[in-house]
Formats: sequence, C-alpha cells, structure tokens
Amino acid sequence: MKLELIFTIANSIAFLCWIFLFVLYQKRWVYQFLFSIIFVLLGGLYLFYIIRGMGADTGGGFDTLANVKLLFSSDDALLAGWIHYLTFDLFVGMWICHNADKCGINRWILLPCLVLTFIAGPTGLLLYIIIRVIHSKKLVQEPFAQQFST
Repeated sequence: MKLELIFTIANSIAFLCWIFLFVLYQKRWVYQFLFSIIFVLLGGLYLFYIIRGMGADTGGGFDTLANVKLLFSSDDALLAGWIHYLTFDLFVGMWICHNADKCGINRWILLPCLVLTFIAGPTGLLLYIIIRVIHSKKLVQEPFAQQFST
C-alpha cells in the first residue's frame, strides 16, 4: 500500500477517535475500543513501518539531533514516527478524558485540552494539568486521582 494512503488512513482513524473521546468520554466502551482495537492497529502499523524504515540503512542514532534526523530520512521511518505521535497523543487524550470524568471536570473545559493534545501533545497535557490544579485547588497532583475533595 502507498505510504500516502497509510498516512491518510492513520490520520483519519485518529481524528475520528478524538471525536469519539470528546462526545462519548463517559462511555466505557470507548476506552475498551481504543485500547483493544485502535492502539493495537496503530501499534502494529508503527511496528511494521519502523522495522522497514530502520532497515533502510540511513545511518543515524539517538546521540545528536542531526543523527535523529538521519533516522527519519526514510519515508517508512517518518511514517512510523508520525503514527507514534498519533498513538501516544491519543493515549494521553484518553487519559485526560477518563481522569476528567472521574474528577468531575466539565467536558467543555476539556475541549481546548483535547485540541491542543491532538495538535501539540504536551501542550494539551500541560493545560489539563493546570485546569486540574485550579479545579482541585491543590498544587501537587496525583495522576490517578479518582475524585477531588474540595
């Protein structure tokens, strides 16, 4: 299959999952679907393309930025890297939604967090952490808090 088609399919799947998360974040089946099907599918795609991409003998390594750039000079490796971002950002979005539901944070307050997590992963997570601090009135946060006592 052409890489451009895989890229489009992976993006479309991720985008639809983000919509499911926002609209249906209080439904348990959404998390089961993401965890059992979507993450397995994206993880399998990632594994396939990272193996193909790293086998391209592009050189590189993790010791300098220039060497990391070389690692992703293959289109297969670049696609794998993109799928990596899509998968992990979606996982973070899933955690944000689940945690916000348990903590009683309104869905509409989450929308900017989810959009930012989709576009710029860590920025959306940072915004959610700030919102949790404000909502809980506690500076120190526990990532698996089930609810806040105010």
